Amino acid sequence: MEKNNTDPVHPQKNNPLSIHPRNKRLIAVFWLICVILGAWQAWDARYHMDADGISYLDIGDTYFRGDWKNAVNAYWSPLYSWLLGPAMHFLKPSPYNEFPVVHLVNFISYLFALGCFHFLLLQLIGYHHFRQGKKPGDCGVIFPEWAWIALGYSLFLHSSLNMITLSIVTPDMCVSAFVYLACGILLRIRRGVKNYFTFALLGAVLGFGYLAKSVMFPLSFIFLSLSFFSFGNFRKALPRTIIALIIFMSVAGPFIIAISHAKGRFTFGDAGKFNYHHVTKFTIGRYWDDTNSVNRMFKHPPRRIFNVPKVYEFGAPVPGTYPMWYDPSYWYDGLEIHFNLENQLRVFQSTVKSYYQIFNPDFNIMFFTVFILCLMGRRKWLIVRDMSEQWSLLIPAIMALSMYFMVSAESRYVAPFITLLWLGVFSGIRLPDSDESIRLLRNIALLIGMVMMFTSTRHLIRDRYSLPDNTHWQVADAIKQMGVLPGDKVASIGYSHPYFWARLAKVRIVAEMPGEEADYFWEANNETQFKVIGAFGRTGAKVIVTKSLPGQISPAEKQKIANPDSYFDWQRIANSDYYVYKIPPSDTVAPASPVSVLDEISQEDFKTNVNRLTDIRMRQPGMLQVH
Repeated sequence: MEKNNTDPVHPQKNNPLSIHPRNKRLIAVFWLICVILGAWQAWDARYHMDADGISYLDIGDTYFRGDWKNAVNAYWSPLYSWLLGPAMHFLKPSPYNEFPVVHLVNFISYLFALGCFHFLLLQLIGYHHFRQGKKPGDCGVIFPEWAWIALGYSLFLHSSLNMITLSIVTPDMCVSAFVYLACGILLRIRRGVKNYFTFALLGAVLGFGYLAKSVMFPLSFIFLSLSFFSFGNFRKALPRTIIALIIFMSVAGPFIIAISHAKGRFTFGDAGKFNYHHVTKFTIGRYWDDTNSVNRMFKHPPRRIFNVPKVYEFGAPVPGTYPMWYDPSYWYDGLEIHFNLENQLRVFQSTVKSYYQIFNPDFNIMFFTVFILCLMGRRKWLIVRDMSEQWSLLIPAIMALSMYFMVSAESRYVAPFITLLWLGVFSGIRLPDSDESIRLLRNIALLIGMVMMFTSTRHLIRDRYSLPDNTHWQVADAIKQMGVLPGDKVASIGYSHPYFWARLAKVRIVAEMPGEEADYFWEANNETQFKVIGAFGRTGAKVIVTKSLPGQISPAEKQKIANPDSYFDWQRIANSDYYVYKIPPSDTVAPASPVSVLDEISQEDFKTNVNRLTDIRMRQPGMLQVH
């Protein structure tokens, strides 16, 4: 076969970043596909929200209010809030359109990640050109340019739209962008661009990566170490790596200093400690007030204001829509993590299952093709050398996947690193220099691209039927009709998640009754229910919102329940599952009818009614219309 300068299999050697003209058109096509599919998902998910997103929105507002003390947060990294804050401040969306504006920010982050991945892909293609020019007889046949473009963008689509997605409101898309940039810079260094600016740029990228998510702090030192070894001359590499480290600390350092000062100890973020505690299942209650000695380590847990059923208040000193999740590091202050082998092994078992679910079935085609190509390459132990040469892609991927293996692996966490892993593995594939090998690589690239594109589109079509409407706006509008104003306090029966309606109404949830306690409340007599409502009222809450209202009760059931008719005091919000109760002024809270001799239903009596309660169907209280 003729190896000329226009051959996409053996491309031009003089300029490592030169792309064949027809491949530039292919890149444009993939960009168009990526933009269309990304916009499709962002639009379908425009009313979707999650608990993390509310905290980021609240922190963004806090920055713009100039409330620096409460803006500095050891749990949530700041960069995503810095993106959401200006969007909310300058666009000033109505409550109905607030979540769509958030997804507009997500879409812009997705486009930024697409640009960063494009940079990585160009650097990867350029690196292969560079190696072929340097060792033309040692490379064998690798994927042609167009195949790298098809493989790369297909992997990007899958990781961005299926694993991270634009529906969740988290900084994971931003993290993926900085990971792609950092790996692209490493490849740029490896192909000979070793000036101080390149290293300084790497430090800045890693610094912003840390500001996007604290997990990038330890990973940044992996990237910095790889940049040192990428240079090839340790004496010349050292000052450049030091420059990268200085730039990294200049970007990341101010926030580290701020949160360390706020906590009175060194920390680059408490999310890791919290997550490790959570997944290793230490015996700590949700509200940290149990008698267990482990729970007594906390300095300021939420305050219990009623015993049976349990009610907790947490309105101060932490701000936010839901203070419990605005800054978990405050409520967990005092937590000490101790290694427990049994718990850690349980985590490993869970993570293995998570990785299996992440890789199967979407990546089965990848495993199969790698196996076939390794057999066709007939390089035996040389495969190990071929793969090890891709360390600038594989080491960051393996280190990140190993780190999450210790704690918890979710698809959105590991998505960019799985993309790096596959790019590194396919970069290590070498086939004999023959027409058959070239045809095989082309067919496999086409097959993988088609499968991954089909998978991404299938997920979009499937997910669009499960995305929510704007129910939370209905709840926000309903409590506004009841006289609840922005800044007012509200309460919740059942865990407040999802509490997105509170963000849209600009109110604060300051007290709640845990979900497992709700049946105690519904079973209680009038006097106990009014005492609980009084406890809620004394927190300053104006209304109570719930999704846990019991349902239709038979005449036989009425004889067993102290106050079945009290359910009619709750108003249903339009056709949603939400119900709201307007708390009377605290000095008028009193039983409306004769009360039972019992003030609180006992734990034992409740247990006898659990099975009966599971059969209760929803009764039809008064309905509150939404305009």
